[in-house]
Amino acid sequence: MKNVWKTIIAGAVISSILVTSANVEAASYTVQKGDTLTKIAKAHNTTAQQLKQLNKLTGDLIYTNQKLVVASMNHTTSPNKVEEKKTEDNKVEVSKSITHTVVKGDNLTNIAKKYNTTIVLLKQWNKLKTDALFVGQKLTIEQPTSAVAPAIPTKETTKPNTVVKEEIIESTVADKVEAVIEFNETADEKIAKVLASEKEITATISNETASKYGQLLQIAQQSLGIPYKYGGTTIEGFDCSGFVNFVYNAVGIEQTRKSSLMYFEQDTTKVKDPVPGDLVFFKNTFIPNISHMGIYIGNNQFIHAGSTGIAIGDVTTKYWSERFVAFKRLNSIK
Repeated sequence: MKNVWKTIIAGAVISSILVTSANVEAASYTVQKGDTLTKIAKAHNTTAQQLKQLNKLTGDLIYTNQKLVVASMNHTTSPNKVEEKKTEDNKVEVSKSITHTVVKGDNLTNIAKKYNTTIVLLKQWNKLKTDALFVGQKLTIEQPTSAVAPAIPTKETTKPNTVVKEEIIESTVADKVEAVIEFNETADEKIAKVLASEKEITATISNETASKYGQLLQIAQQSLGIPYKYGGTTIEGFDCSGFVNFVYNAVGIEQTRKSSLMYFEQDTTKVKDPVPGDLVFFKNTFIPNISHMGIYIGNNQFIHAGSTGIAIGDVTTKYWSERFVAFKRLNSIK
């Protein structure tokens, strides 16, 4: 198993930028074998989210000998609190929150750019455990205001609607989760509308993509048996979209962390003749919409993060055939 992880990590294209803030007492830490962001955070009296923010990490993936900036939470400012400071004329600057309503096509990346902030802060402000969003969801955005006197008391931050939790629920009642989704039309109608708007891909993949597909399939196969973990994006455990995100990024097909529904609606197009390495999508595994995805490996089989961990499924079996929606390909693939 140790050789498996070496192969997976060696295949990954990973970079990190070390950032030191004037407001944080920073120190450098070298990642050791067996380390995770959670483990490192506990050892340095901080949080995994704070480590990701300090080091501009977009996911939980770290590797041996990687240099990380670490800092104590005692020297940082929580983005959920109102920040106040005195100006030269004894006025007080305050940070006020505004509300953003999620519309179709929104994701944490473009919302962060719109408000000149970061994905890490958006998730902290709204207590999001994943990058999944849904239409109509209310997000709190903290923004600084001009100086005022006296200080204006802030209103309590409004909690966002429940985030849609995604993943395959296949075996036990204990695995089930609840989701709140707002629909102006039925889930099946939404899915059909998305597929109808796409021009089916008939072209084959390039030699370069074929090579990358071969590598990612090898990494996927070597991941068999890794346990399921809701929101997981590392070899400690994966959920379905976290697994796809990890494997594709490992071979240089860069993707931001998204839910299976977001991948289906925003980043992929239906393909007439899927090839091993393309994606497969399913519905109604625990919510009446796109709720699961995997990587096609040929002969009607796919590899995915199911309720028992990374495993191989068959789209022709009763369970999967009743929930199968489409084979699709990332729009960035040529």
